[in-house]
Amino acid sequence: MFTRNHYIQKRLLKNFAIRANNGKYKICVLDLIKFAVNYQNTESAFYENNLYDVHYGSNTKELEIKFNEIIERPIVELFDRICNSTEEVVFTRKELITIKKYFLLQHYRSPKNKTNYTLPRQGFKLSQYNIEEGESEEDFWKREMLAILDSKWSDLIKSEMVGVRKHAIDTNSSFMMIIKSDSEFCINDIGYVTERIPVKIAKDKEQDYIKAVKEIGKKLYGRDNFDEAARVEIANQNSYLDNFELYPISSNCAILFVSPIWKAALLEPHIITEMNLFSPILLNYLILPKNEYVNFNKMKEQEDIPKYMDEDDRFKYKIQKITDEETIYLNTLTMNEAFCYIGVKTPTAFIPSVRMYNYLMSIGEKNIHHNYNGFVELLKNCKIK
Repeated sequence: MFTRNHYIQKRLLKNFAIRANNGKYKICVLDLIKFAVNYQNTESAFYENNLYDVHYGSNTKELEIKFNEIIERPIVELFDRICNSTEEVVFTRKELITIKKYFLLQHYRSPKNKTNYTLPRQGFKLSQYNIEEGESEEDFWKREMLAILDSKWSDLIKSEMVGVRKHAIDTNSSFMMIIKSDSEFCINDIGYVTERIPVKIAKDKEQDYIKAVKEIGKKLYGRDNFDEAARVEIANQNSYLDNFELYPISSNCAILFVSPIWKAALLEPHIITEMNLFSPILLNYLILPKNEYVNFNKMKEQEDIPKYMDEDDRFKYKIQKITDEETIYLNTLTMNEAFCYIGVKTPTAFIPSVRMYNYLMSIGEKNIHHNYNGFVELLKNCKIK
């Protein structure tokens, strides 16, 4: 097996790359550590040597092999189907599970997310629940990924591994949207970004919120004290909502996994004003897939859907075109959450996004994580060799 382990799938990187005269695919990489912009072969970008090597069991490359066989090979055809479609795209339930598992693993597989285990921030740690005696945090990180690869989706959402169960439930409860753009998306080195907004809990809703958080804490983590955290959150006015996660899958196409609260808002629009929900993307493009169930005639009420689900159920997704300005907005989110690197297809096409990010920094926008000053000139001078 290869020494280089790509934490952004090598085949996916080709969707952000130009084919050079020598036949190699090259992606333009912004290095935030070295303050440099260069074209790199996709084989030499977004990887770390032996990142997925496991130091227990009989096969050191077990995790790498399973990534390739279980997820990366089948996902290529599914992403190509999206990229090659214009108006809509259809997936079976079985195919959707592959997509969900791919993105669930993207939460884990990057060096940035590895540090959440090996260099955790003070306070709450998911690893405190299932790590075994004598097991390192890094080995536990890899064991969680193997558990995801080895398990059926229905088992993941009730897994005894607390972190796996939490992330699987979050992914499973979200719904998917597909967007395209005539301008270009960038991709960062964690593979996704979250749009997060502050939420003010109304005074008359505070007790309902505290009760809900307590129930979630008990269900997900087996702890009965999450109501205290909710009270502190309300007192400090630092409640938030993750509107969606954005996963760019090509320079012109991205997938959104949208919070279920927006599904409720679509059915009951008053929720938007009551919760002061805001999203430049969702307010313009919010849409649910159209479902075709194999066992539809057996489904008499909502509770029957899980009972009669079939892997051949079909889900039709409308593909929506967003504006250049909205693409720039999403790029600034992606840039802000980068760990060390950003990948783009066309350097000059990315300059408006860099200028917008620098403008936001200049006016004191909150939660700016990086400094892209000087990168405009570097992008202008970046030439493919």
